[in-house]
Order: sequence, then structure tokens, then C-alpha cells
Amino acid sequence: MNLRRITTHGNWIPEIDGLRFVAIVATILAHILGETSARSGYALPTRTPVDVLEIMDRGGRGVQVFFAISGFILAQPFLRQHLLHGKAVSLKAFFKRRLTRLEPPYILSLLIYAMAWIVKGGFPSSILQSLLTHIVYLLNFTHLTSLNFVTWSLEVEVQFYIVAPLIGCLYAIRWTGLRRSLMVTLIACSGLISFAMSHSKVAWNLPGQLQFFLVGFLVADLRAGRAESASSRWWDVASLFIWIALFASPQKESTFLLPVLILMAFLATFYGPTTRSIFRTRWIALTGGMCYSFYLMHMLVISVAFKFTRHLVVSSSFALSCLIQIAVLGTCVYLCCTAFYVFVERPCMDPEWPGKVFAKFSKQRKTLNLAIK
Repeated sequence: MNLRRITTHGNWIPEIDGLRFVAIVATILAHILGETSARSGYALPTRTPVDVLEIMDRGGRGVQVFFAISGFILAQPFLRQHLLHGKAVSLKAFFKRRLTRLEPPYILSLLIYAMAWIVKGGFPSSILQSLLTHIVYLLNFTHLTSLNFVTWSLEVEVQFYIVAPLIGCLYAIRWTGLRRSLMVTLIACSGLISFAMSHSKVAWNLPGQLQFFLVGFLVADLRAGRAESASSRWWDVASLFIWIALFASPQKESTFLLPVLILMAFLATFYGPTTRSIFRTRWIALTGGMCYSFYLMHMLVISVAFKFTRHLVVSSSFALSCLIQIAVLGTCVYLCCTAFYVFVERPCMDPEWPGKVFAKFSKQRKTLNLAIK
């Protein structure tokens, strides 16, 4: 079975899928731990030197890593056009690719979640309203119930897709220092917005999250001007501390620190020989390449499977309960989400799939007409 992602130009960067692996694993672990604490009935320890729930929540920083990855990927065609004198970007092809690649898995997953909510006893009318709002990526701006709460970040991604061609014009600035300084300035401005409006919807939409996409743009710029042979063992040494700091630093210090740590983590992945080798490991890269399916479906798998795995909760030990749930729920997530990837997402990675489906449908229709005649 071929699980490797299908890319538009065949330019597969395994390190990026390795970064996706870290991001999706961190996110899923945070949600498994959250589900265990919320639904197991186990009382969390209150007299501890650290906030256990805050530590769990830090795995959600995988979302910001995803944003930086999206920025890096979306920067490539504009970087090639302006800095490398490549082919001009077709905005029609750019948005068509986003539409045909991402929409079918997204809409199908929402339909599955909607059916699950109805089975659970939800009101069909309110569920339909939420479903339609999800489909047009506007739920972040409403107070409607989310069918799948993780899709807030997908709405932010779509907001970025709209402005990406405009931001891509930064690469038209020939003076490297000015271009990169503007990127850093925009990152800082987005950080200020996120800090000043942390409790508003603005912080959890593009204005407050733009900094992470721009980190991806900046990494693409730095990588384009530096040969892979410039790798150093010092990046391997730094990598361990960078990744620990990325997920261990306190929440109150993360607003301005997190973009810097993500930037350094990406550079360490590209320029640390051992780190790059680890992130390029086949099973890590292949699993990371399936992250969209994992992201869309993991919460449904976790919530359904936990109805059975809750019996494995050890009342005397929250830590042991978490380890058991990670092992069992993690396996369920891997199997179910891989199936969704194979049968739904991967076929949609083929840029020509709409034409192939239409051609196949037309051929079957002609055959049917001939049979009737």
C-alpha cells in the first residue's frame, strides 16, 4: 500500500512531513490527556508545583507548528516566482488546488461528525446550521456549537490562503535585509495583537495567528539562501533543547517566545544532520504526511473509543491511566485515520482527480445509453 503523499510538482520534502508528525502527535496527545481527565471522573492532583492541565494543553502548540508548516509550503510558489525567477503563480490554479485537495475530506468529515451528533441526541436543525457555517469557514465568528472544535484552526488556514498571494509579494523585494526585516516586523505585530487581545476572537483568527504562518515564510527565505551542505552538528545539539522549550515553556511566556522557538526548530530540522535524518525516517515522514486525516478525524475516534477504554482507567493513578489511554486510543486513532487517508484524502491529492472522475462518469453514462438503445 502506497501511503506517500501526492504533491503537485512532485517536490516531496520529507523533513516537512517529519515536522507534521511532531505537530499531529503533540496535538493528539493533548486531546487524549484532556479526554482522560474530563471523562474519567479522576480527580486531578491539586497540590503540585505545576499546573497539570496547563502542561497537557501545551501539546496544542502543535497547531502553531502546523501554521508555520503551511506558511512554508504556501511560500514556495511565490518564492520560486520572485526570487528564483521561476514560473509566475497562477492564482486560479493556486485556489483550485486548495479547493480540490482540502474540501472533499473536510466536508465528508463534517457530515460524519454531524451524524454522530444526531445519534448522540442533538437537534437536527441546530446541527444543520452549524454544519453549513462550518462548510463556509465562518464558525469562528459565531457562537454556534462546533461539530468538531479542532476545525477552528482550519478556518484560520483558509483565512491565510486568501491573503497568501499578497504576502507572497514580499519576495519581490530584492534587498534581502529589508525583505526579512519586514517579515520579522509583521511577526512582531501579530504577536502584539495576540497578546493585547488574548481573550477575544481576534487572537484566535488570522490577525493573532499570522505570526506563525510568517515564520514559515521566513524559514523558506532563509533556506533558499543557504545550501543544505551548510548543516552543522551544533544544530543537532540545539535541536533537543529547542523542542523541549517549545512544549515546556509556560503559557504566559509563549506569545513572543513561541515563534522564535518554532523558527529555530525548523532550522535545526533542516541543518542538523542527525535531526534531519530522524525527521526523514520513512515511517515518521509517512505518518506526518497523513496528518490532515488525523487532524480531521481523531477527536471523533477518541470520543467514541473512550466509551470502551474508560473501563481501563486506574482510579489510583492518573499517570498510569493516561499511559494506558495513549496506547489504546492512539492505536485506534492511527488505524481509523489511516483508513480515512487511504480512501478519502489521498485520492484527492491527485491534482487531476476531478477530471478523471468526470471522464469516468461520462464513459459510464455513454455505456449506459448504448445499452438502453
